Amino acid sequence: MNGTGAHVEAPPLTLEQFRKSLRGELVLDTDAEELYRLAKQIWNGDWEIDNRPKMIVHARGVADVRSTISYAQQHGMELAVRCGGHSLKGLSTNVGGIVLDLGKHMKSVRVDLAKKEVWFEGGCLVKDVDAETAPFGFATVLGAVGNAGTGGLVSGGGYGYFSRAYGLSVDNVLEMDVVLADGSFVRASENENPDLFWACRGGQSNFGIITSFRMRLFECPKEIFGGLVLYDMEDAVKVLTAFDAFASDPQCPREASTHVYSICLSPEQKLLAVQVCYLGDPKKGMQAYERLLSSAVPVDVQSKITTYQEYQVFSDEVYRIKGIPSYWRSRNVKAGTRLPVDDLVSIINSSPSEGILVIEHFGGRICEVDPSATAYRHRDSNYVFTFTGFGFQNANARKEVKNWMNNAVELLEEYLSGGSYLNYDNGPAQASFGDNLPRLRELKLKYDPMNFFRCNINILPAV
Repeated sequence: MNGTGAHVEAPPLTLEQFRKSLRGELVLDTDAEELYRLAKQIWNGDWEIDNRPKMIVHARGVADVRSTISYAQQHGMELAVRCGGHSLKGLSTNVGGIVLDLGKHMKSVRVDLAKKEVWFEGGCLVKDVDAETAPFGFATVLGAVGNAGTGGLVSGGGYGYFSRAYGLSVDNVLEMDVVLADGSFVRASENENPDLFWACRGGQSNFGIITSFRMRLFECPKEIFGGLVLYDMEDAVKVLTAFDAFASDPQCPREASTHVYSICLSPEQKLLAVQVCYLGDPKKGMQAYERLLSSAVPVDVQSKITTYQEYQVFSDEVYRIKGIPSYWRSRNVKAGTRLPVDDLVSIINSSPSEGILVIEHFGGRICEVDPSATAYRHRDSNYVFTFTGFGFQNANARKEVKNWMNNAVELLEEYLSGGSYLNYDNGPAQASFGDNLPRLRELKLKYDPMNFFRCNINILPAV
């Protein structure tokens, strides 16, 4: 207050004052080139992602998060939040703004065996949580890549190997700690701020920065059956037809999580891979998959009895390396649709060297949750088609990948629902959130009326 009784706001923090307020580290674009390069690095090296933040904050806790939000607002800087840096569309960086990195220090995990719950900070990778829960014979529903960050994964839906049995990650969150745009630190659950809890489960980072999660744990078998079985493209029709019969069967075990994708060894040599995972008795898993895997003679068999923890990092070698250019599109398939086998084979055969088609089997518990129960809307798809351009080296190759994807989506249009799995795609808000968008816009107006949190599939505040 001044002498007249009027409120006087404190002047904005200087850069040096901001640095001193942090327990974590601050890296600037004017620091040593290698230090800055490593600090800003994200997984996707697509050169159309402009990764030039003014500064990176490696937060050590909630106080650092609040300080960073305040500084960004005082200086009119855009804020991007990063956990694992695996945002396929580059949403964990920006140009000239601040990247708030939770992934370097905010990685604590606590397991409560009595309650069958796990609490973890928003900077944890999937494998960080698994490393604490799996030795006790438990796991929660997180992603299918151990190197992926939990923050972006869970807030965008969260599909993993347990999803057919237990739903998406958002279906198994019990509580979140969130820092809002005004600096408030609040808890979101069914009993505290339930509207925010609803919005953060699928609404991405539109409403605040999630600094921790509490989630249900499920018993995890010590041994599982999983791995890859590879087939020649000459047998693709047989294998895809068998996969469709397996996945469309109402009796398909919910312990079975199955992906099918193309592998390009060269433009002339392509393979079809069936990635199997049975989260139960390995012998029952072998029996469950027998008809599918014997639909043709494989060229290589890499499936085996293994542990869940080992299988969970199955894809990590690919996702470990940062800076590889990639481009993604994802589309959900209409409810009740059988696989258009001939079209899928044609798409794979026409793919460029860098093009990969992935078919993921969703269904099960995912589809039994009411679409309005969480902000994540798209619950009716048995399959998700994802198109990936991975490792292209020049503009022509990137253009070829995009053209292939566009042609593939056009060919499959009659089978697609219009929605997508949010963590794979960055479409418009209406397509991403569907009938949940009006409510999300009202909550955006309540919790972030100035649209400060906009490095996401952005939800505009209601007018």
